[in-house]
Amino acid sequence: MDALAFIGELVPPKHFENTTFTNYEPDTEYPSQRDALDVLINFVAEISHAKKKSKSFITKIFSQKLSGRGLYLDGGFGVGKTHLLAASYYACEGNSAFLSFQELMFLVGLQSLTGVFESLRSLDLLIIDEFELDDPANTRISTNLLGQLFHSGVSIITSSNTPPGALGEGKFSVEDFERELGELTSRFRVVKIDGEDYRSKHLKQSDEQSTWFSEIAELEKFLLLAKSDAMTIDTNFTDFLHVLSKVHPMRIRRAIGKLDRIILRDVKQISHPHEALRFVYFIDKAYDSNLSLIVQSHVAIEKLFHSSYFTGGDTKKFLRTMSRLGEMCFR
Repeated sequence: MDALAFIGELVPPKHFENTTFTNYEPDTEYPSQRDALDVLINFVAEISHAKKKSKSFITKIFSQKLSGRGLYLDGGFGVGKTHLLAASYYACEGNSAFLSFQELMFLVGLQSLTGVFESLRSLDLLIIDEFELDDPANTRISTNLLGQLFHSGVSIITSSNTPPGALGEGKFSVEDFERELGELTSRFRVVKIDGEDYRSKHLKQSDEQSTWFSEIAELEKFLLLAKSDAMTIDTNFTDFLHVLSKVHPMRIRRAIGKLDRIILRDVKQISHPHEALRFVYFIDKAYDSNLSLIVQSHVAIEKLFHSSYFTGGDTKKFLRTMSRLGEMCFR
């Protein structure tokens, strides 16, 4: 794949295409949100200023590109981390790319680590949403890749629901994490963002009708009244999970971009861990693409995932998914 075309696809998702630093609204009860906004504004301004300086003829001849720097946004889901990442992308006057950590790992699988590095090394700013470490192999890959990018002068902003020293907990030993990633985390300045889940807080104040229906008759009545020529997938949940198991995640991202809404019927509690994680990824991409979601299920959103999933290393993923499902069913 041509490197320029490849980078051109790595942009913030549709849900965040109009985000700016000025329309981020810090919660006054949590000063760290205002502080994080100021840090990001200054960080991106410095990258943009360095980019302008590098364009001069003398600078191109006599100066070397400085090593990149990193910011690490640490906060719970729903506090605006992705909004700030997308705003940073649009504010940066240099060459930028935006993708999730999962997508970065998927791309390494498709292009090889060397291929992804060669595609990204010309960037001024790389933005990685939801940094995570699922296994030691991903640890080594990310350490190698991000280390090379820093050395090449690429600055990196990333976010996670977990502070750097705790990444990998519940997945593999903390000692392995510190040995493999300890030096890399020193490149990042940690920016703490406190606050409540904005989505849940907003929904409590909303009087809109939910599109998460318990009975099939309620669903059919809603669809009859809400006639639409929107590009729609209407499917049984069991069949839908089977399709997800057969399709590469990067193809899911592209396919979602062609849809307007999806109707899932007879949604049951997800009890298989692989099915659960595939559904988490789908909801993340559907949310990013502003996909409308209409569901018929006898299971409440908070009971969608088996209770055993809320004791391990993926707990925050499932909580984030439930939060996003709640918002998507109020659009």
